[in-house]
Amino acid sequence: MLLHALIPASRANGPGLRSVIVFQGCTLTCRSCWNPQSHPFRGIEKPVDAIAHEVLRAHMEHSLEGVTFSGGEPMQQANSLLGLMLSLRRQAPQLSFGMFSGYAEHELAKGQYWIWGDGSSEQHRKRLWQEIRGSLDFAILGRFNQAQPSNMPLRTSRNQVLRLFNHRYSPADFSEQLTEVSIKEGGQAEVTGFPTLGLPW
Repeated sequence: MLLHALIPASRANGPGLRSVIVFQGCTLTCRSCWNPQSHPFRGIEKPVDAIAHEVLRAHMEHSLEGVTFSGGEPMQQANSLLGLMLSLRRQAPQLSFGMFSGYAEHELAKGQYWIWGDGSSEQHRKRLWQEIRGSLDFAILGRFNQAQPSNMPLRTSRNQVLRLFNHRYSPADFSEQLTEVSIKEGGQAEVTGFPTLGLPW
């Protein structure tokens, strides 16, 4: 799968302390998306098992609550996403799964989404979404719309919805929007979360 970034531990991307897997590649072209570097389908390609190993190592170090899949657009690498979820579920069944997707739920349910490098049928994509949905605890769905700013938990625009797929979480488990800035070795800054006032540069 094409990977944009892996954040070992974050409190800005769902309940508790979570690893964040940022998929590389998105064709949805939401105007003023604040992570345009994640749009091209090029960059680091890693085996799903190697990414799962990194998450499990982070879990051992940080006692994670779960994993959040972001992007880019995770559903445009849906086969890799499902493979990663299944691998993590086998090895660490206590982890919860969340996802940010620019697709609306009705598009996913009808198989009306595109998968990078895959010419599968709409029927196959419908089944794939059902499998992914069955493993998710929550998702934020819908395209970013800068004309509808929001301060709701995990939603940057009012049209986006928080979907809970089981009873693990309730709406009260999702806290106010946060922004995290991590300074990596060498001085590179990594920003995650919701910079509602714009990026600091």
